[in-house]
Amino acid sequence: MASPADQISDPGVCIVHTGRGQRIAGQLAELLNPVDATTFHQYRLPANAAVELHFHDVDEYWWFTCGHARVTLRTPAGVTQVFELEPGDMVANVRGMEHTLWADHELVYYQFSSLPEGGERGGHLTRKQ
Repeated sequence: MASPADQISDPGVCIVHTGRGQRIAGQLAELLNPVDATTFHQYRLPANAAVELHFHDVDEYWWFTCGHARVTLRTPAGVTQVFELEPGDMVANVRGMEHTLWADHELVYYQFSSLPEGGERGGHLTRKQ
């Protein structure tokens, strides 16, 4: 089943340096569903926590306010990029984009997702490459 992530050839389009004045690019904005305000929360990822490479059937956002994260994004076609992020950076993980993150210190960030359209699977979903 095709996902919006299939339309992305450069995972870097999902990285937004809001602290430097960047906004979500038009190409990505067209693929994202409206945000579900009820999902907005602060999240704390423990230092050196292992987060499996996974994706969701909803868009997921991470907005970093402190610390430095290493984020890996992989398109359904297998294009993989690793990004070193800092406070003020946001990741807009479009539905179907595989992602993971890691930090050697506790990472505090805001997380939220898009409104479901109906029929989405919950939790971390994985695919074989």
